[in-house]
Amino acid sequence: MKKILGLSLLLFTCTSFWAQINPSFYGVKSHYGFIIAHSPELKPISQTNPFGLQLEYSWLKTSDKAWKTCFCYGRTGFSFAYFNYANPDVLGSSYNLIYFVEPYFTYRGPLKFSLRGSIGTTYLTKTFDEETNPENLLFSSHLSFYLALSLNLNYHINDGYSINLSANYNHISNGGQKQPNKGMNFPTLSLGVDKVINYTELKRKPKSLRSYETSFDYYFGTFASLRSSDREAEATNHLLIGFMGGLLKPISGINGLNAGIELWYDYSDREIARQRGISDSAFSSAVTAGHHFSIGNFYFLQQFGFYLTRPKNIQGNWLYQRYSFWYSIGSSKRWTIGASLIAYGKVADHMDGRLIYLIN
Repeated sequence: MKKILGLSLLLFTCTSFWAQINPSFYGVKSHYGFIIAHSPELKPISQTNPFGLQLEYSWLKTSDKAWKTCFCYGRTGFSFAYFNYANPDVLGSSYNLIYFVEPYFTYRGPLKFSLRGSIGTTYLTKTFDEETNPENLLFSSHLSFYLALSLNLNYHINDGYSINLSANYNHISNGGQKQPNKGMNFPTLSLGVDKVINYTELKRKPKSLRSYETSFDYYFGTFASLRSSDREAEATNHLLIGFMGGLLKPISGINGLNAGIELWYDYSDREIARQRGISDSAFSSAVTAGHHFSIGNFYFLQQFGFYLTRPKNIQGNWLYQRYSFWYSIGSSKRWTIGASLIAYGKVADHMDGRLIYLIN
């Protein structure tokens, strides 16, 4: 633990060599929270209060060009977080490397209100083992995915320091790559302090910069994942491959609505149907609708999916939620790469990787 903290501090210190006139922030914050028992079998191991420590480096670009990408000021950065789940024999702890974006809703004066979206990877010290750790139904692979959404209040004490209070919703899952994979949802409150370099008072931008496109954007792409052929226990992984298309409609500088269709073939469903001796097809199709944030090169989508066809004896739900993260690449910004998480109610099911082409 001491070596990892030392390495993280060294990395954050080194970034000062390329920090320029834009404000930058070196931060530390503490976390304390609880685990949501989203299914009855998780209650015995969810009666703890996770706590943690987070180190981070972020920067804020103040140019007109940077502001116009989302019609807002916002921070971007990297962090390292350590979480202890207060159950060392069953749940252990985790080490997380995280990338985040944080647009400001208010920025005038010392008090700033912001929303942060985070994505990263995590290393878990304790995972499910049928003989030595059968109670841990939350994690089954040491390397997993980390997602979080945070509401933040930042107060600048002076030009050199600020304090922050955050409400965080954290999620860890292996994306359905290995079972069992109930995944952990653990809200936390965090209190932190930032060292501010090159503090700049943020000013309101002229109205001439506030125009944005209101026309429809269209997208189509493909996605893929590996899924276990047993939803509750460890088993072999099988390919899921799919295609999607739809439209995006801006309704403000950063907000929009979306609708689309998804088609996929799941070879793990085909294997389950073979094992059970049922005739369900492994093909699924659905229509989706939802809301998205568009912040510069980033898209954050929250959608509901309504099945048109599905293997009903394997998948009993007709409605799902999908949470997606897209990032535009290349000079044209038409190609995007990303990932999405599909969930049924409180239960995360699996993650996939996505390649998408945008038509403006």
